[in-house]
Amino acid sequence: MEKKLIYFDNAATSHPKPEGVIRAMNHFLKEVGANPGRSGHRLSIEAGRIIYEAREGVSQLFGVRDSSRVIFGLNATEAINQGLKGLLRPGDHVITSSMEHNSVMRPLRGLEKEGLEVTVIPCSPEGFLDPEDVNKSIRRATRMVILNHGSNVVGTLQPLSDVGEICQQHGILFFVDAAQTAGAIPIDLGRQKIDLPAFTGHKALFGPQGTGGLIIAERVDEKKLVPLKRGGTGSRSESEEQPDFLPFREAHSGPPPPQLGLRGLPAHPLGAKGNDPQPPGRGRGEDRRDIPFTKQKNLVSS
Repeated sequence: MEKKLIYFDNAATSHPKPEGVIRAMNHFLKEVGANPGRSGHRLSIEAGRIIYEAREGVSQLFGVRDSSRVIFGLNATEAINQGLKGLLRPGDHVITSSMEHNSVMRPLRGLEKEGLEVTVIPCSPEGFLDPEDVNKSIRRATRMVILNHGSNVVGTLQPLSDVGEICQQHGILFFVDAAQTAGAIPIDLGRQKIDLPAFTGHKALFGPQGTGGLIIAERVDEKKLVPLKRGGTGSRSESEEQPDFLPFREAHSGPPPPQLGLRGLPAHPLGAKGNDPQPPGRGRGEDRRDIPFTKQKNLVSS
């Protein structure tokens, strides 16, 4: 008798992928197959439309008014490196927590060797950050607070709204690593005062590996973002300089096949489409982002 596989490793990557994602990628590879923005023929235009739809879907998911501020890339790690290395300078001060993934800590430690000052706030034994500790750690040189929204180790959710309010009061950028929560836990940039959410597509958004991105909220001056990579964008090809406007501030803006996993977003508030599976045990009615910190300390997300 054949044993049935029960997959529990969705924190690493979701599996199996919804049929809608598989159909969309298969359709692109068989029927479209062109590069967006590189040519004027029908297939290239269709590829560009697919990217546009995916960008619009991500905008709806995160509450972003201008979809051009969504920069597609390979994953959350690349997006975090884009934001940290693109906006921070020697002498700046950054606040983070003891619960961060290495996709945050290793870039920070690398930048620390180049003159960045880093404060790591200890969390509780359950993994929660006290927002007041963030407030106490702010200095004159503090440029950014970066936090993991949901821990990939213990599942705790950090109080984004509380920290976002503190950051906005002090004129500090709020960077959120949403790799584990994008698509599973509702995130609203305006309501939670988030400036830079980094997301991956292959977890709760049900896309394939090799997908993700960074959103540059309107409070961030994109002209101050130093590109992580420079090169072809399919725009302003007559210029040898990297475009200074979004989403082409970065050379990589997302090839169509991987980003097809995100096309269903406009039809579903948490990333699935039609009959495709929803993230288990989580819906808009179970949003914890506005629970006061004193009560949230006793909650652990599974």
